[in-house]
Amino acid sequence: MDRGLTALLVAATADGRQVARVGDAPRALRTGQNKLRRLGRAVSRKQKGSRNRAKARHRLARAHARVRNVRQHFLHQVSTRLVKTHDRLVLEDLHVAGMLRNRRLAAAISDAAWADLGRMIDYKQAWRGGQLLRADRWFPSSKTCSVCHARIAVLPLSQRIFTCPRCEHRADRDVNAATNLAIWAEQHHARVRDPQAGGPVINACRGDGPDPRPPA
Repeated sequence: MDRGLTALLVAATADGRQVARVGDAPRALRTGQNKLRRLGRAVSRKQKGSRNRAKARHRLARAHARVRNVRQHFLHQVSTRLVKTHDRLVLEDLHVAGMLRNRRLAAAISDAAWADLGRMIDYKQAWRGGQLLRADRWFPSSKTCSVCHARIAVLPLSQRIFTCPRCEHRADRDVNAATNLAIWAEQHHARVRDPQAGGPVINACRGDGPDPRPPA
């Protein structure tokens, strides 16, 4: 699975087949930004220690809580759907804290909540007895051709189509990256628990009753 900003998540198999694309993320922070600014200004205008300031701070806190709840609800829906339909998933080990230093992208990255999505997938896969593999953060999934494995030096974010200079393979940038991660998983799955897991399992269920956790 490749996480991004244009599409929150794109999943593909090792043969290049796209199996999931989440491009309709609510972007809760960007949607509520104007209201948050207005409520923040209202707090600053109130006299410190007054009841009106306390009420204004409460309204601002509720607005922030709504932004978080909208984002978390969507991420739970996405992560639950993924772990229910696939018994082995692979993610890049993104250095999100380092990416947030980019001032132009920090707000969008925070709104996408890549780290929260990875954390949810991690513990939900553990509940269901599945696997979550993490590719090394330096693995060049976006800059590598998923067909001939040639690597290009530069791939700007504005370039949404990957074109291989060696074999002329063309593919959506996110699908190409997700395919490379799936290939990496196929090559490394023997090193982790349950090497017989063979990929996606539709409607996988690992336990009876309402509790999805496997028996101890």
